[in-house]
Amino acid sequence: MITVQKYIPPPFQIVERKGLGHPDTLADGISEAISKALSKFYLEEYGQILHYNVDKVLIIAGKCFPEFGGGSLVVPPSVVVGGRATRFIDKPLDNLVGDAAASYLQKTVAHLKDFDIEPRLGEGAPELKNLIGQGANDTSIGVGYAPLDRIERLVLGIEPAVRSVQGVGEDTKIMAVRNGRDLKIVIAVAMISRYISSRAEYDEAKAKVKDAVLKLTDAKVSVNAADSGENIFLTVTGTSIEMGDDGATGRGNRGNGLITPMRPMTMEAVAGKNPVSHVGNIYNVLARKAAEDISKLDGVEEAYVTLVSKIGSPLDKPLIKGIQIFYPEEPKISPALKSKAEGIVDYWLEKTGDLVEEFVKGSIPLY
Repeated sequence: MITVQKYIPPPFQIVERKGLGHPDTLADGISEAISKALSKFYLEEYGQILHYNVDKVLIIAGKCFPEFGGGSLVVPPSVVVGGRATRFIDKPLDNLVGDAAASYLQKTVAHLKDFDIEPRLGEGAPELKNLIGQGANDTSIGVGYAPLDRIERLVLGIEPAVRSVQGVGEDTKIMAVRNGRDLKIVIAVAMISRYISSRAEYDEAKAKVKDAVLKLTDAKVSVNAADSGENIFLTVTGTSIEMGDDGATGRGNRGNGLITPMRPMTMEAVAGKNPVSHVGNIYNVLARKAAEDISKLDGVEEAYVTLVSKIGSPLDKPLIKGIQIFYPEEPKISPALKSKAEGIVDYWLEKTGDLVEEFVKGSIPLY
């Protein structure tokens, strides 16, 4: 199914990103860290990736008392790892899961030292285990679009800019709203209490965050807009899982690192899924890669690709391959264009097996 349309810029636009230390993004990262650890172990021990899905991570916030110049974490956050996995013969599964989750948290949130991890993985259903390497494990939707526009690229660039400010933690959230040419950006940044000795220093750090963003854009910028009196976004660890918020896999960024409700999106949790048969991540990655290639065809402004799997069917035989191509001017579909676009999608569908190594290495961004 291929449609060709004239590109009409939307009158308004919303683009969001939850930073690497945001509770939902942390849950995605833990899911994917465990996924990679399982894949590597299965490959080393059994020569193939066995059935698993670890896309049901829940982070339950702890309790803390931040104060200028210090503070304490009195109840550590908890990480509950749900999902399915094929049990090992000689190695406890819970140990591998716990080690992968702990390693990811320690690497990602520098000042979070205490946390609890509770693996609660069960064995997968036989009918789903038998689908590994044989066909799609689910009837699912994958979508991708390209290229990213100016505001989407801007939002991706804001996180490293604000994280460069002294005292800013890993937990950030960026919301960009464009109405016509008017652009407003609302940013939440967790300040780390040990680096902030007074309210004046806190306000100074906020001003530096705003300045860092204004070097990238002339938008109207708000930082920690909920601050009121003594109620400010001051944290002990740099992430709100210490007390302020819980997190869950799949509630945050889509596979391109953004939340874009004005674009086609899937509700699938992309992180933590098996890279052999779990179309919830495979099709989303393939759709994005195919859209990127189609968007590079002569004259194309934007491209959207939608793939729908049928459980049990080969991955290269989806229920539908939907392609939308947008041109700056009124277009005419041609047999050559149709052939090129469909050829690109088919090429990526045939590459599913080749992508497994990239998934295991973590070289494909998923959140």
